[in-house]
Amino acid sequence: MKAKIVVLGTMDTKGLEVAYMRDLIESSGHQATLVDVGLLGPPGAKPDVTSEQIARLADQELKGLIAGGLRDRAIAAMGEGAAKYLLRLFQDGAMDGVIGLGGNQGSAIVSMAMRALPIGFPKFLVSTVASGNIRPYIGHKDIAVMFSVSDLIGGPNMVTRTVLSNAVSALLGMVERGARMSLQPGKKTVAISALGNTEQAVRRAMKLLQEKGYQAISFHASGAGGSAMEELVEAGAFQGVLDLTPHELAEEVVGEGIYIPVTPGRLLAAGKKGIPQVVATGGLEYLCFGPRETIPPRLRRRKIYMHNPYNANLKVSQTEMGRIGEVMAERLNQARGPVAVLIPKRGWSIYGSEGGPLHDPAGNLRLVNALRRGLREGIPCQVIDAHINDPVFVESCVELILDFMKE
Repeated sequence: MKAKIVVLGTMDTKGLEVAYMRDLIESSGHQATLVDVGLLGPPGAKPDVTSEQIARLADQELKGLIAGGLRDRAIAAMGEGAAKYLLRLFQDGAMDGVIGLGGNQGSAIVSMAMRALPIGFPKFLVSTVASGNIRPYIGHKDIAVMFSVSDLIGGPNMVTRTVLSNAVSALLGMVERGARMSLQPGKKTVAISALGNTEQAVRRAMKLLQEKGYQAISFHASGAGGSAMEELVEAGAFQGVLDLTPHELAEEVVGEGIYIPVTPGRLLAAGKKGIPQVVATGGLEYLCFGPRETIPPRLRRRKIYMHNPYNANLKVSQTEMGRIGEVMAERLNQARGPVAVLIPKRGWSIYGSEGGPLHDPAGNLRLVNALRRGLREGIPCQVIDAHINDPVFVESCVELILDFMKE
């Protein structure tokens, strides 16, 4: 099969590298389309789609973007235009994969464009900044990323020739042999949220669901995981949600931590879709940070437990717990489908259990009371005398979501 591959890049500075990737693709028997997203000057190789055309897709003129002097707006406009171009090709079935490269600015534009594509579509980014914090670039999408090692200036060299060749080979491997995700409406599929602190509960829930003939898919509540789950729920991939670990809601409400949702709005998609959801309180009592030194100084007097040398768990204050309960109620009240909340009285995580380093029954009660006050009539909120990882609690959650889905 002759695949159609789009190659994105700022061809004013990376034209020779983009042309090198095109040659690699075409020598493999596939078709390459070069898309220029550069702002600085004439391209170093002839593009198939010019940066002027990309700017117009964002309702802008390239000369105006350059003359405006506001680089962030110009980059956002080029990202928007490139996203529209890729999405149109995808919807028309005129593209089988996309690869791009860039420095800081180019990576921003290319990644904005790639994020418009659905999860499962082959996408690959070679970047000079790939060894740093790339969450703002990647979001919750499955963009494969490779560090360029040396800078992408002056044409391919002994370092970048290898890197670019490997990147193209990886993308072609996805295109030629990869499996596309297929959403199958009507299939008995349940989404479950997880963290290491609630993994025992999640594993048991998945086993119980599988024994009943359901497919269970877990999402790590890492900010990106919960956002991906919400997007797939909205896309129709699931018929039920067992949100055992809505931890990201705590970080979203408090506005601190490294697991803040990439896309705001945890606990909303299932309700908007009208599908059944059972929500627990897993991981709502703490925030996640990186190494200890990444915790803001003003928060370092709180209870802290090092999950590992690179991940600190920090206790949510009781005032913040109340606010999380309020927001949780506000969001669940919008649900158009069946919804219920189950609360494990003896702990919402391993560290938050009795005797654990983040144990705080008064704070938990503050959240529960705020939640109960805010929930509209008709949404059950039940406290179960168990820990979140106890079989009796998990079985109660699974039984309830199965009842909802049968109805």
